[in-house]
Amino acid sequence: MLSQKQIASFNESTKRFNIWVGAVRSGKSYSSILRLVDLLKNGPPGNVMIIGVNRDTIQRNVLLELYKFLGYPPPGTKVTETKLYGRNVYFVGAHDEGAVRRIQGSTLALAYVDEITCIPEPFFKMLQSRLSVKGAQLLGTTNPEGPQHWFKKQYIDREKELDLISWHFTLDDNPSLDPVYVENLKKEYSGAWLRRFILGEWAVAQGLVFDSFDELNIFDKDYPAPSYWLASLDYGTVNPTACHIAAISPKMWPQIRIEDEYYYDSRKTGRSKTDAELADDIKEFISWRPIRALYVDPAAASLKLELRNRNLPVVDANNDVLFGIKIMSKFIANKNLVVRKCCTNLIDQCQSLEWDKRAADRGEDKPMTVNNHSTDSCRYLCATAFKDGQFSHPNEDLTIEQVRRQVYGENENIFMGGSGGGGYF
Repeated sequence: MLSQKQIASFNESTKRFNIWVGAVRSGKSYSSILRLVDLLKNGPPGNVMIIGVNRDTIQRNVLLELYKFLGYPPPGTKVTETKLYGRNVYFVGAHDEGAVRRIQGSTLALAYVDEITCIPEPFFKMLQSRLSVKGAQLLGTTNPEGPQHWFKKQYIDREKELDLISWHFTLDDNPSLDPVYVENLKKEYSGAWLRRFILGEWAVAQGLVFDSFDELNIFDKDYPAPSYWLASLDYGTVNPTACHIAAISPKMWPQIRIEDEYYYDSRKTGRSKTDAELADDIKEFISWRPIRALYVDPAAASLKLELRNRNLPVVDANNDVLFGIKIMSKFIANKNLVVRKCCTNLIDQCQSLEWDKRAADRGEDKPMTVNNHSTDSCRYLCATAFKDGQFSHPNEDLTIEQVRRQVYGENENIFMGGSGGGGYF
């Protein structure tokens, strides 16, 4: 069943630029891909390009749904081009400005861009010059970012001047969603993320970064032994080095418990430690816990070597700041990430880290870089171990409410702000 907005966007997407903007899970991708299928069959003849941040996101966000409509299996994730309805169709990842080289010289009749606001501006400028076939069209989807974002200012705000049409979707525009899931999803976001991902607004990130962190995210009681342990580390020489131990329990709630903290600030002690000394400290800090992974900033090459020499399972962390903040914020708001009371630095930083106001004025989402080393460590863990914001658990037939009842009992309702059944995050 399609909503009236989905039907309208399908019928009205006849401009050079056709943009679906709005909340997560709002139905914008579904209707835009449906229109893509129609244009593949009936649009102007010529080559087609499907673009995303990388090849994996193209597969997950576009091709799986597209080929479901087409009625046959999607190409493998290594495939970079195919043929559909006699057209050459190219799959191009555009993570950075260097991707411009991949499309120079192309002549396109149709382009589909997933998450436009994550695409570098120079790439998009080049792409529009490649749409040179008569009647060429671009279809694009995106979640909103800040109101100063280049795409909003140069395209969305100039809709009446350009050959462009856009539609604003909210979470309530998707009629296929379970109402319970919708209400739970609304509870999982706060601040700018709520306005962007649920209400579909171009909102400034301001105030506290983790504005939903409160007393329910702090614990001081013992839990049963976790399923496994993880650790994460933010490295500093002049700045502090922070390391955290996380107990992970897929069948319990909360599933991520930050149990212990190491924090060394050379400015306070008046002495910097060598990489070897820090590695010895971390080895002793982890102690008896059989961690599966120690997530470390990829740039900390010298410390990673020392840690590996001590047989610690070092893994390069995902250091995409905004992505990590989004994941961590969701877990915090859902009370599925909690911190033991003894981890005072992490608690203080979660309660005080703010967005950079000067960056916001430039249209950038950027947290302050002062007193953020513990939150950076925790962010590494969230963004790397749970990179899709999901927790793959071994017992899919348990709903989240059933899991909570197992842990807290029938009358417990403190943590009832989570997502619906089928996935813990």
